[in-house]
Amino acid sequence: MRRYLGFFLATFGLSALTGWALPPQQQPEGLERGVTLPGVSWVQAAEISAGATSLTPPEDVQAYPIVLLETNYYTFEPGQRLQLRVSLYPNGWVWPVTLYLYRQDRTTGAKEYYSLRTGSFQSQPRDLFGSESEPMAVYLPALEDFVLFGSASDGSDNGFGLDGALGPSFTAPSSPGLFQFVMEVRDAEGRRVLAKSNAMYSFVTQTVEVSGAITTNTTWQASKAYRLRDFVAVRNATLTIEPGTVIYGGDARATLFITRGARIIADGTAMRPIIFTSPNRVGRRAQRDWGSLVVLGNAPINEPGGQAYLEGLPSQPDYAFGGNDPHDSSGVLRYVRLEFGGFEIEANQEINGLTLAGVGDGTVIDYVQVLYNKDDGVEFFGGTVNAKHLLLVAAADDGVDTDLGYQGKIQWVVILDSPINDEPDSNVGFESDNHPQNFDLTPRTRYQIYNVTAVAPPVSAGGKGLYGARIRRGAAGSYHNIIITGSQFAPVTVESTQSQNLAGTELIFDNSILYGNFADAAFKSGANPALTRKFLFEDMKFNRNVDPQLKLGAWSASKLLYPNLEPLANSPALDANFVQTPPDDGFFDTNVSCIGGVCPGDNWVLSGWAVFSDN
Repeated sequence: MRRYLGFFLATFGLSALTGWALPPQQQPEGLERGVTLPGVSWVQAAEISAGATSLTPPEDVQAYPIVLLETNYYTFEPGQRLQLRVSLYPNGWVWPVTLYLYRQDRTTGAKEYYSLRTGSFQSQPRDLFGSESEPMAVYLPALEDFVLFGSASDGSDNGFGLDGALGPSFTAPSSPGLFQFVMEVRDAEGRRVLAKSNAMYSFVTQTVEVSGAITTNTTWQASKAYRLRDFVAVRNATLTIEPGTVIYGGDARATLFITRGARIIADGTAMRPIIFTSPNRVGRRAQRDWGSLVVLGNAPINEPGGQAYLEGLPSQPDYAFGGNDPHDSSGVLRYVRLEFGGFEIEANQEINGLTLAGVGDGTVIDYVQVLYNKDDGVEFFGGTVNAKHLLLVAAADDGVDTDLGYQGKIQWVVILDSPINDEPDSNVGFESDNHPQNFDLTPRTRYQIYNVTAVAPPVSAGGKGLYGARIRRGAAGSYHNIIITGSQFAPVTVESTQSQNLAGTELIFDNSILYGNFADAAFKSGANPALTRKFLFEDMKFNRNVDPQLKLGAWSASKLLYPNLEPLANSPALDANFVQTPPDDGFFDTNVSCIGGVCPGDNWVLSGWAVFSDN
């Protein structure tokens, strides 16, 4: 016999708490009183046979719980108040689970587990309701922005405006450190993690205001927070940012420019990513809260004269890019998050989540997340820079935009579109142009990209993304192992005579799952539906228009809070006969077992470095 905790709600202490009652078919018999959860009038436990079929999920279950854990800010100076809230969605999961809540030192890895029985954090592993020796399984409730630790007296500007169900706010100490809270939803035995969310935070000694130009080698330390004011340019110097450092955009124009000849060394880790984010409290953040990060280099572009200026900005040295060094290095961006940016420079000209303009392949780009940016996720203006592990969530325009002769390599990309402030002319996955006026300029936009998953919400849910991939204006390229699903129009369109003439030679798009409508009506005026269909499904031999069958399942807003993009066991993305092995050239990972941006056994999206808060 095992104990299973069923939640029953008579009255709520907090209005955010909903849906605790068990489904009628799962009401246990022989209830006995169990532990009490603050904020809930009473909680009861039941003795139920561990072998009961209604308590054991089938082997082919496709629904998994969703969890999101959030602190009110990312950094706290001495004396400031830290709060914690959680959102939980069963997402069709009706079997018992165990819940584990712990805080962890992100430097040493040490953990302390919270127990309702003791009302404290302890080093011995234990679940939220049970004991060290026996976890107590519960039926998962539906919670939205449920405050676990908080004090209403902190005020709504500093906190979530409610008292916490588990206790008051924490007060930041004087000593700095990097930490995180983690909530794990495990199976009834407490062995297998079904869903997990971590909320990273830092205790810092001060917040440093940064403005103007950085002209000498400078290091930003993780023991401090930094706040950008207006445009900040790094000129002929190296800016080094320690792992775990948090940088706030202090105003709408706040943008960091790494100019030609300068370098940024932002080399974070999975446990200590470097975070650029909105200055506002969690729950009040949005696109355009600040600018973002712009990197300008000396690699070739196809603009006549070999140099251009960033669109929407004056023709000044700080905004110039392009040169003749394909191996130019602008530094390192590894485990970097760029959140809630997209300042509008002028009408319809916003700053991208990450702008890479004329950047050379001596630059390292790996594990970069863009979250809720008002323009593209990443835009490559020419250059030769390579990139891996790009996680682009809810960009208002295109996921990956390439133009001006971009010739780099990209692998492992996940693009998740959202209806929140989405632009009506956006494309879910890619927009690729050679040059906006002269479609035959060289070097031609012709990059190689492998292993991408691009998912958009349906029109019925507010989706506005036009095409999955829009290739035009003389752009070419090599696309392999791509999943595109959910686009409003056709998953792929090849437009303009110059690009269409390259289809099958300099333009390859194969070994992909392109799930959507390819009928004539699914193309806008100026497209060539017949040519696109022939290119993708006759000239190319390994494309399929089939459901990719991902663990994400049917799109919903809550699933963006914990997006599992792995293919299901029976997914066509796992058919090795259709998977293309990338070139063994020193950049690409060649051990590829699936089509798409996430393969079984390596869910880099949900490994803990990224965040999925929508405000």
